[in-house]
Amino acid sequence: MPTLLSRHGAPSAPDALLSKRALSARHPSRAIDVGKLNTQVGQGHQLLSPDAGTTSPLMQGSFSMTRLRDGMSLHCTDIVHLHDMATQFVMQEECIKVLLKLEGNAQVAVGRQSLPLDAGEGANAVPHGSVVTLNAPDTFERHACAGSRQRMVVLTLKPVWFDATGISREIFREHLTVRHWTPTPRAVAIAEQLIHPLGLDDPMQSLYQESRALELIAEALSRTRADTAPSPLTMSASACQRVRRLQQLLDSGEADQLDMRAIAQSIGCNANTLQQQFRQVCGQPIFDYLRQRRLQRAAHALQHEGVSVARAAEIAGYSSQANFSTAFRRNFGLQPKHCRNRL
Repeated sequence: MPTLLSRHGAPSAPDALLSKRALSARHPSRAIDVGKLNTQVGQGHQLLSPDAGTTSPLMQGSFSMTRLRDGMSLHCTDIVHLHDMATQFVMQEECIKVLLKLEGNAQVAVGRQSLPLDAGEGANAVPHGSVVTLNAPDTFERHACAGSRQRMVVLTLKPVWFDATGISREIFREHLTVRHWTPTPRAVAIAEQLIHPLGLDDPMQSLYQESRALELIAEALSRTRADTAPSPLTMSASACQRVRRLQQLLDSGEADQLDMRAIAQSIGCNANTLQQQFRQVCGQPIFDYLRQRRLQRAAHALQHEGVSVARAAEIAGYSSQANFSTAFRRNFGLQPKHCRNRL
């Protein structure tokens, strides 16, 4: 198994939990111990660390796995880790996983390959979608730091589901291929609804979950099927780590005024190589990512800090409020002035 690097400078578990206030007042947290985790995940799951005999609970929040229909299952997570934690799971069956990560930076590997599935945390989180192909038995390993939060939806689709729907699996044949997609605001809203559903009685709850899951799958597959030349992940762990450092730089705002040469120098890499690796991991050019991230920061300032539209345009890097409003509406589906309490 590869060596997975921990996130440096992680807050202590108590401090992080206080800052998150047990996920939120609207969704009270629940303790998750190793017994509940094993029951949910099923056979083949193994807790590598910490020692389950001395640390209980392991996490706090909501964690569920639901079979929606034959060959289609839903995994929803909104948790805070109470300890540094490593888990392992042996995956035997062929499947395709549709992931939409709202928040989280746990380090993930399948077999000997690190998977770049980092969405960031807190105000720096940027929702990120991926479609992962698993066509051979392999071992999944995940490392997370104490105090880190994970919010995500994972839909597992097996061959029987594709056969029943008539959707071809031909473009997903190669083992451990990852196709990235940028989720729309609608997809992000669907993910939130799946993580925290209405609490209807069965079978209405199952119908509610499946209807939203199908909409999420349709967006993910339609966007990733448009890729004509997806590449299996062949980057080294050091290259993946370099891209993660670049994401952190772009998310922080420190690169807002830098050109490509200065960005490459700060990361310590050739500009062309950095562009290529970033596109392979994130599915878009560096400056497209930066532009989207600045719009996210502007939206956060509008919604949570009450800044003016003019100030939000400055945060997003626009000298023209009209151009900012156009870009904002294209990205979020509403005008900046209507953003407060709606995103």
